[in-house]
Amino acid sequence: MRTVMFPKARDELAGLLDEVSQDRVPIEIVRRDKASSILIDKREYKGKLETLQLMSSPTNAKRLMEAMADIEAGKNLVHHPLVEN
Repeated sequence: MRTVMFPKARDELAGLLDEVSQDRVPIEIVRRDKASSILIDKREYKGKLETLQLMSSPTNAKRLMEAMADIEAGKNLVHHPLVEN
């Protein structure tokens, strides 16, 4: 993650917004003697919130992790033949 000091972030905000949207990589904005903040693309933020919500239930988290392991192992995949019109 790239770090930018606040004065530079203020001067280059439009470019930083474009960067996080295009690259989908957050940027840390640091202020002297203050807490840092993270600039993140809205789609990334919404995706992280959705993941947190899905993983907040232990039962749901377990099912999701098992499903991901099955996919990686090639289980439970359905192959549909291509149909020509």
